[in-house]
Amino acid sequence: MDLSGRCVGSSYVLQRPIGQGATGTVWEALDRTSGESVAVKLLHESLLRQPKLVTRFVQERTILRMLRHRNVVRVRDLFSVGETLGLVMDLVAGGNLRDLLRDEHTIAPGEAARLTAQVAAALAEAHELGVVHRDLKPDNILLDTGDGPPETRLTDFGVARILNTPSMTTPSSVFGTPHYMAPEAFRGSTASPATDVYAFGVLLYELVSGYPPYRSDSIPDLMRLHLEGAPERRPGIPDELWEVITACMEQKPRLRPTAAELVAELSDLAIKLSEAPALTPPPEPAPAPARQRDSALGREPAGMREPAERQEPAPHPRSIVPKPRREQRRNAAPSWRWARPGATLSMVAGAMAVSAVVTTAWHIGRADGGTQDLAAPQVITVPAPQRQQQQQTQRKSATRDAAAPQPPAATTRAGSVPRVRPGVAAVVTSPTPAAVRPKPVTTSKAQPTRSPQPEAKPYGPWNCTQSFAIDFRNRTGLGVKPCQMLGRDIRYQASLTAPGNGARGSITVSLRDAGSGRTVAGPKTCDGLTFDGDAATRSCGPAGAQPTRGRSYTVVVSYRYERDGRTLANTARGSTFEW
Repeated sequence: MDLSGRCVGSSYVLQRPIGQGATGTVWEALDRTSGESVAVKLLHESLLRQPKLVTRFVQERTILRMLRHRNVVRVRDLFSVGETLGLVMDLVAGGNLRDLLRDEHTIAPGEAARLTAQVAAALAEAHELGVVHRDLKPDNILLDTGDGPPETRLTDFGVARILNTPSMTTPSSVFGTPHYMAPEAFRGSTASPATDVYAFGVLLYELVSGYPPYRSDSIPDLMRLHLEGAPERRPGIPDELWEVITACMEQKPRLRPTAAELVAELSDLAIKLSEAPALTPPPEPAPAPARQRDSALGREPAGMREPAERQEPAPHPRSIVPKPRREQRRNAAPSWRWARPGATLSMVAGAMAVSAVVTTAWHIGRADGGTQDLAAPQVITVPAPQRQQQQQTQRKSATRDAAAPQPPAATTRAGSVPRVRPGVAAVVTSPTPAAVRPKPVTTSKAQPTRSPQPEAKPYGPWNCTQSFAIDFRNRTGLGVKPCQMLGRDIRYQASLTAPGNGARGSITVSLRDAGSGRTVAGPKTCDGLTFDGDAATRSCGPAGAQPTRGRSYTVVVSYRYERDGRTLANTARGSTFEW
């Protein structure tokens, strides 16, 4: 939807989109009160009914208001417009480090040390307050190109974690971008300042080299490389800078330096290496054969996003926090899509209480109006002319039908769903009654007529929980993803992403009552799965169920993976949801 020219939050006029993240779209806007240009981040509409994400969005404002540092983007306001939340920040119009890398390919060691010293200063302030960024990468470091040399501004604390409060993340969930994730992050360990320092080392490596230390489009392969911990040194990287990089990328978190220590060390290196030349641009890698590209993550089922083919020497690493697509149906019927602005306000109020924000000015505006989601089942509806004809027939025979017994409508048994191929939407068929001419009313016994089938309700998007399992002996990483989708029933499935080369495995998926642990649907087992190429994704499902409403449920997946005579078996759970 093009929102250019729309006024939000009473005084902010949206002008043009300038960026998009996992939780929202950033717009350049004009503050009519002050006449200044500002940045407005609007939360994706499809995320508004996910309380944890709304809380995380509000938390970003709270965190940034705590962080008053020249190298952190300043937050000005938080507002609600209709069913959309907005975060108003200072506009930093110089692009980000990703843009700088695209233009320059590599950054001179002295300049890289100067820029990252500023980033380290921002991290040191955040860590002092007990805040971990958790998604440090060039995209989240803006450049202020005002007077003098450019300066960095750290932003996007949307997945940040306050260490002295209970975690708001889902158990077994992983946040971050795989190219920059520390080894302990892949194991699901608690985020710490050392997690940011590891990503900082990857960032510094990328600035001087032109690409991250580990390059792959396969998440299992990236996990293996980060666990092995052997980044290749490009010729031309100064010894002093290489020592900083390797220290930050130590496998054991306790061996990494603190952000405060990095500030002093990199500030000295910025002066010492000021004359060191930038490395030559990295050669563009040869395109992989078609089969290898297809198997990098396998023939993924719908819902597992396939990475784009590499177009530049420095590929843009992809966040594993899925970005919601436009025009996706919510996990609810359309009848209340815009009917409950109070629900969002209640959710925000709760999030504000959790974040201890009690003085925010709210400007309530008028509503003038995912991971890539799996395709929701399409709905076959009765054509309009036939519906009109049926309605006329029903009205004319209302008296007869009221007395006549009606046959029950066809229903789908729990666990019985149409078979679908990966990537193909399941189709819910609804019998279409033929057009019927009304017969003259006679004094004879009334004939029962068949009532038309009700139209099937649409489904919301697939909601998936990504988790990882690691075989430390073989340095093998597996990605597990249980998913559920809500509509007239519950659809559930699971997928397993793992290295290939002849590996075999099985997946069993079921639906359980989150309170009692009782299995209410399934289990559905998919045996004899083969993993080809370097890596592949295999799925099991979808299956369907209609358990008791008003309770909480979760999707549970058990899997078995066999390769080179070794077997890895484990169980993962999806997020808990209400039905």
